[in-house]
Amino acid sequence: MTPTAPRAVTLRDVAERAGVSTAATSQALNERGNLRPETRARIKAVAAELGYSPNRSAAALRGGRTMSVGFVMADGTDGDAAAERRALRRARQLNALVRASAAHGFAVTVLPDSRPDLVHSAQIDVLYFPDPADDRAVLREAVARGVPVVANDLYIAGAAGLSIRTGYDSAVRAALILLAEAGAERIGLLVDESEVPRDQIGESAYLAWSTVHGRSPIVARVDPGRRRLAREVRALLDAGADAIFSFCEEGPEIYLQLEATGQVIPRDLQLVALCTTDCALNDRLGITHVCVHPEWAAETMFSCLGDVSGSDPRVVDLPWELVRGSTTR
Repeated sequence: MTPTAPRAVTLRDVAERAGVSTAATSQALNERGNLRPETRARIKAVAAELGYSPNRSAAALRGGRTMSVGFVMADGTDGDAAAERRALRRARQLNALVRASAAHGFAVTVLPDSRPDLVHSAQIDVLYFPDPADDRAVLREAVARGVPVVANDLYIAGAAGLSIRTGYDSAVRAALILLAEAGAERIGLLVDESEVPRDQIGESAYLAWSTVHGRSPIVARVDPGRRRLAREVRALLDAGADAIFSFCEEGPEIYLQLEATGQVIPRDLQLVALCTTDCALNDRLGITHVCVHPEWAAETMFSCLGDVSGSDPRVVDLPWELVRGSTTR
C-alpha cells in the first residue's frame, strides 16, 4: 500500500490546540488585533510546535492576488553570436527572478514578447520587463490593463510600478573620472557593435562625458564573436589612446592582447573594464573594473512591491562599485 502524505497543519488545528478561536489565531500569527501578550505568545508557541506554515496562496487569493510575476522573454533567436550573448544575459535575469520569487512565495509566468494576448489570461500581479530592447507589445498590454510594471532602464510615464536603473551610465562616468584623475588624456572606448540599448547607454555616457570635458572621443566597436577584438585594441593604441575603458566586458581578453603588444599597465596604458557577472578573474589579474549588478533587480522589485500604486513608476537605482587594480606586466 502506498503511504499517504501527512496532512498539513491548518489554522484550525493551531486554534484548537491553543484553546482560542481561529480569528484570534490569525491575529496572533499576523501581528494584528489587541490580544494579550501572553495569549499571542502561547498561540505562536503552539504554531511552532505543530509546524504550522501559512498558506500564502490562499491568503493571496483572498486579497485578490495571484502570487505570480510575469517575465517578458524575447522569442526571436537568430543563432548568431550577438543573439547568444543576449540569450545568456536573459537566462541570468530569469534565474535571478525565479530565485527571488521562490524566496517570497511567488511563481513566475514567462510571456513571449510577441504574445500580448496572453496578458489577459496570465493572472499576474506584476510584469517584469528586463530589457528595453525587447518588443514592448506585452508591456503596453499590461499597462492598458492596469497591471503594475517593473522595467529595467525604462521609464513608463503613467504606469504604476518601478523603473529600475541598473547603473551602467553611472559606472561609465566613474571609470572615466578615475582614468582622467590618473593622468589619462586620450581615453578610448571599446563597445559592442550592436543596437542594444545597454550598449547605447554606455556609449552615450562616454560621448557626453568627453564633450563636457573637452576630450576627443575614440570609439572602437567589437563584433559579437570577438574576432576583431585584437584589431580594435590595436586601433585604439594607433589612435593615441593612453587609456581604455571596455564597455564590452573583456577585461582579461584585452589584458592578454595588450600583453602581446608589449604594453604595460598602468605604466604605458590604463585599463578599466565593465563587469556584470563573475569578476573573479579581473580581481586575480588586478584589472580595475566597475561592477554593475542587473541581476539584483529581481530582489529589488520584491522589496519595493508595496509601493507601486502611484500613477507614475517609482525610480530605484541599483548599487554598483568600482574595484581598483594595479595591473603590471
